[in-house]
Amino acid sequence: MTKINGVDTKVIENIVENFKENPEEGIAGYSSSVKWKGGFYAEAQVGDHKPVLIDEPDWFSGSDKGPSPAELLLSALGGCLSISVIATASLMGIKVNSLEVNASGQLDLNVLLGLKEGNPGFNEVDVQFTVDSEADDKQLEELVSKAMEISPVRNSLERNVQVNSTFKRNK
Repeated sequence: MTKINGVDTKVIENIVENFKENPEEGIAGYSSSVKWKGGFYAEAQVGDHKPVLIDEPDWFSGSDKGPSPAELLLSALGGCLSISVIATASLMGIKVNSLEVNASGQLDLNVLLGLKEGNPGFNEVDVQFTVDSEADDKQLEELVSKAMEISPVRNSLERNVQVNSTFKRNK
């Protein structure tokens, strides 16, 4: 077993070889089920994990039981980018002592509340990577660049992803 940064690189290498021979096995489905609990509070169930609490802050009439959906989106981006950095670093044999990814952006709540026209979502998100590693600056720049390139969440945010909706009446 070859472990670096807590990642068994042999497992990743075996997956890569398998997907080269069987690309259809590289298509993975993900899902989340969110149940409204009252007010702006909801809980997301993802697999067998503990529910993820979702809410709005007190100042926005929420009960502040969990992060807002916008904060979870930024957290998903930061989490995906950190995984992308660690996966890339591990496969390159680069030891990372610590990594922090900060993602931030601004929403225009005037648009959300119908007070003006525009985009109620983020127009721009800033990401800052703080890395402690023996790697030189050039290698770290390559790691960050590769992480941005391969991150599914970053790519989903930057591309025009079609979101389909249906509804059914609960009887």
